[in-house]
Amino acid sequence: MLHKMIRVLVAEENATARDVVKSGIAVLREKRYIEIDAVSNGYEALQALKMKAYDIAFIDLGLSGHNGQQVFAAIKDTKSFNCLTVAMSNSMDTDDGAVLKQTGAYHYLKKPFRHDDVTDIVATSFVMTSPCPILIVDDSATMRKITRSILENSRFEFEIAEADCAKAALRMLAGGKFKIVLTDFHMPGGDGLELAGAIRDMSSRIGVYMMSTNDTSYLERSAAFIGIAGFLKKPFTSEDIDAVMHEHLELSRPEFGKNLKMFSFESQEKRVS
Repeated sequence: MLHKMIRVLVAEENATARDVVKSGIAVLREKRYIEIDAVSNGYEALQALKMKAYDIAFIDLGLSGHNGQQVFAAIKDTKSFNCLTVAMSNSMDTDDGAVLKQTGAYHYLKKPFRHDDVTDIVATSFVMTSPCPILIVDDSATMRKITRSILENSRFEFEIAEADCAKAALRMLAGGKFKIVLTDFHMPGGDGLELAGAIRDMSSRIGVYMMSTNDTSYLERSAAFIGIAGFLKKPFTSEDIDAVMHEHLELSRPEFGKNLKMFSFESQEKRVS
């Protein structure tokens, strides 16, 4: 399987910290071809981001020239507007975190960190950019179109297919291709619970997530027993999809990622305990 080259920018003034990031990235060069550019101030970082389309950028918040927050805010107007961004600093307060989240930052590394921490983030990015076969099941063509658009705006890459009913979904799933199913609950000819049960008879590895506009708390325990992995309340967003994917693939939740409860009763039980 051919992979595109991964371009990574390391913007860090401290040479030791810069080397830690570079060594954490270099560990993965056996798996992918990775190009690393390193700069030592905010001005150089911004110029680099404007000149190249980077896939990942590690940016120190204490850069001189332009500070890290200014660089993060400016990324949207550069060739690297889609890159996975990681903030680095000795500390980060609530205001810093809120600003960085608004700019689309993905994760935060508190100094001093280890090269393994960097390796984990880059390895996660490989998973995120490996297309995941996913099936949307909804009898509404409009909702399928909306769901497809949400998936296309996720940080994750998908191979998207659609089915308009449970019967059509099961025919497609018989091929063994799909890893995730997003299914509507209310559908003619078989609801989402019936489809989930049939999928579980077929495979225990497919992640099944229910989509619904209505209150689903009354059926969530039954759904969990059947094997549904969680619920997505319509309208949901690409951030919700990102949270689902981190959960399903057992990836560490990023600092700026959404904390999405898969079932409403999880929150209720947490309050009781």
